[in-house]
This record gives sequence, structure tokens and C-alpha cells, in this order.
Amino acid sequence: MQNKESFEDLFRSHYKQMLILARLLLKDDEEAKDVVSDIFTEVWEGSINLYVDKSESYLLMCVRNRCLDMLRHLKMKERVSQLLTLDSSLVMMSNTDYHQAQLEQIREIVDTRLSSKDRQILLMKYERKMKYHEIAAELDISEAAVYKHLSNALKTLKDNFKDE
Repeated sequence: MQNKESFEDLFRSHYKQMLILARLLLKDDEEAKDVVSDIFTEVWEGSINLYVDKSESYLLMCVRNRCLDMLRHLKMKERVSQLLTLDSSLVMMSNTDYHQAQLEQIREIVDTRLSSKDRQILLMKYERKMKYHEIAAELDISEAAVYKHLSNALKTLKDNFKDE
């Protein structure tokens, strides 16, 4: 979308409703803001083309789909987070060797198969427990870029664990 005034009108008209939908689906204010801002970024960049008479329903559909994608990936994120986080309960488990092997496998994938930016953002999110906006501020990139790098990293990890 090239016209700044049209974009601002679109933003003012639909942002609140889109944010409400994202909050309802994700139950997380920061994640909801990330989704809505990512969609508006794509509209501005031209990745999402809107039909003027159906822009509201299309934007809400984009929010719904993006939220559903995030929820689908949530289980994988939780699994990676649990495996990357070294806590005392892991040490006490009887299958320590098995869990240690899994952690080493994840570390190897993180160190060898992820791009440096994907690896950096994954570690900031799950080891340092930073939020999207904190990562974006520290790295001086957009929150949408943080989400995309994290998504790439998790997809790579997931692809390497499909056989298990």
C-alpha cells in the first residue's frame, strides 16, 4: 500500500477490532500486538493486498489465521523451551542420559543448522526469556522480523525431530 493517508485510515479503522480478536485467540497482549503489527507491516509492504470493499473481513481473517498458526506452533515452542532450559527437575529424572542426549542434539542443531540471527533470537527468547519487543529493541529490528527468525528456527528444529 503506497498511500500513507489510506494506510493511516485503514489502521485507525481496523486496529482496535483486529487487536481484540488477536487477544481473544492468543490470550496474550504482547503476542496479539505482534500479530496485528505484523499484518499491518505486510499491508504496507504490499505482501497483503486488500480489496477496498472487503478490507475489514480480510484483515480479521488474516489475524485469525496468523493466531491459529501461532497456537499450532506453541506446542513445539513449549517443547523446545523445556528442553533448552536446564532446571533441577531434569537432573533428578531417572532418564538423565536420554534427556542429556536430547539436549545435546538440540544444541547441535542450534549451533550448526540455524543461521546466526535465528540462533541468536532463539536463545534470547528461550534462554534469556525475553519478549518479542525486547529482542527487537536490543537487535534494532522489527518485531515482525523477530517473529520470522524465531519461526524459522523452530521450523528447523521441528523438521529435525519429525522422525522421533
